[in-house]
Amino acid sequence: MAAQLVDREVSELVIDARPAPGDSSDGGGTAMGPIAVPVLVAGALAKFISPTAGLVALGAGAALWIARWKPNRGRFVLRVIEDTIEIARERGKDPPLRVPIADVLDVTLERKTSQTNGRVTERLRLALERKTPEETIYVPDSPLTPIEAQEWLGKVRVFLRKHEWLPKDERA
Repeated sequence: MAAQLVDREVSELVIDARPAPGDSSDGGGTAMGPIAVPVLVAGALAKFISPTAGLVALGAGAALWIARWKPNRGRFVLRVIEDTIEIARERGKDPPLRVPIADVLDVTLERKTSQTNGRVTERLRLALERKTPEETIYVPDSPLTPIEAQEWLGKVRVFLRKHEWLPKDERA
């Protein structure tokens, strides 16, 4: 069995894409808000109503924070094992998604445009399009700036082409 594993060609690409600066997913911005607001409210309730009300408010704030907390599952890792692409996370208990390399039709960008205070921002994610009726795979979870998304699009396409993958429009 060990000899079979040695013969298999395994190659991987770690997608270390960072979310756009200022996005709520990057941990910047109002990082103190979820901690400071419940503490201030609990302090005000303890002073003006009763210490028990303050303690209950503090407990409710802690419970809300725990409910909203998301574990860091790490970066996405693309592995090519023979003719299969395995999409997994560095950490976490989710099983990896295995897709035959021939089922990936194209690697494109999904665009999302938003307007805030008269300013238009565009965020993108990598999309691995598959044969119908299979769903498109989006990598990473958080949208990226256009420059970083274009960079990772090129890296993923070169990585897959190295393993004899061709986009749908180039197939015979």
